[in-house]
Amino acid sequence: MFLLTRHEGGPILIPDDNLPWEKEGVFNPGVVQIGKEVIMLYRAVGETSSYVSHFGLAKSEDGILFKRVSNMPVFGPKELFDKWGTEDPRIVKIEDDFYITYVALAKRVMSDGKFSKNIETTTALLKTRDFISFKNLGIISAENSDNKDIVLFPKKINGRYCMLHRPNHWHKAWCDHLKTNGEVMNWPCNLSNLPQNPSIWIAWSDDLKNWKDHQVFLESSHPGDSKIGPGLPPIETKEGWLVIYHHAILTNKKDSFFYSARAALFDLNDPTRLIGKLPHHILAPEMPYEKEKISDIIFPTGGFVSGDTLFIYYGASDRYVCLATGSLSQLLSELKQSNPSKI
Repeated sequence: MFLLTRHEGGPILIPDDNLPWEKEGVFNPGVVQIGKEVIMLYRAVGETSSYVSHFGLAKSEDGILFKRVSNMPVFGPKELFDKWGTEDPRIVKIEDDFYITYVALAKRVMSDGKFSKNIETTTALLKTRDFISFKNLGIISAENSDNKDIVLFPKKINGRYCMLHRPNHWHKAWCDHLKTNGEVMNWPCNLSNLPQNPSIWIAWSDDLKNWKDHQVFLESSHPGDSKIGPGLPPIETKEGWLVIYHHAILTNKKDSFFYSARAALFDLNDPTRLIGKLPHHILAPEMPYEKEKISDIIFPTGGFVSGDTLFIYYGASDRYVCLATGSLSQLLSELKQSNPSKI
């Protein structure tokens, strides 16, 4: 059974108490390999009164030992749509440019140490070549979708850009909520086709700004599921698109979730066609540094393949950046042998 192996040294990036903007947490990084260098944009939080996030930049020669490039954030709140936070960067390279999707918060997410309720999240897109200067391309998530998990495919497919996203409002339970409150919403599909829980959707674009043809990509399908969402951007392999996603189960503790990492494989030319999906976690919270807060959290957001080694970077406990690795060929072999119709 395929399982990722944690880096034996524990977290590879921890908060720096000497940097006020990151002393409460560094986590959920976007990662990309450029030649022999590994670039990491990490989310950083410096206080818990309003919980505003910025991005820090670190680099590594081996993907394990990272050195901060600056003692200051390289990106942070600037626009009206992200004035209260820039979170969870995910990075892809398309042709000569790097694109970074990030969660943009227009409203305060936390007040006096307590998370605000009913915060509508959006996802925005950045473009860069040096990870120092960024062009903000604006919001790319659908209106009223409450969407904080968007990843781009690293190339056009059949002449179009493609993305995965997790609209937190596009599911049957939210539809019932709207009916109860007498509210109306424009849905992207027939109501009968909505998933039961928040799930992963796919969408297409000609310009990276306007996204359409939304359809369900992968539904949560295990007993006790609460939601699933994209993790790191899809990885192109000879067997198909490898999708590492996060999987959440609501626990018996109030407002507590159990977050883990899972894997699925999709056709290269038609990414809506599922080839295989593992019926188990490939990494689940076990270590103390993954279980520090109310929720037990492994949240994969970045990675790459070097030789036959799959590098997966994840946020642990919303406080640390961690690394897990595994054999790509073993994972692909198990995915091809799986029977997704029985999962």
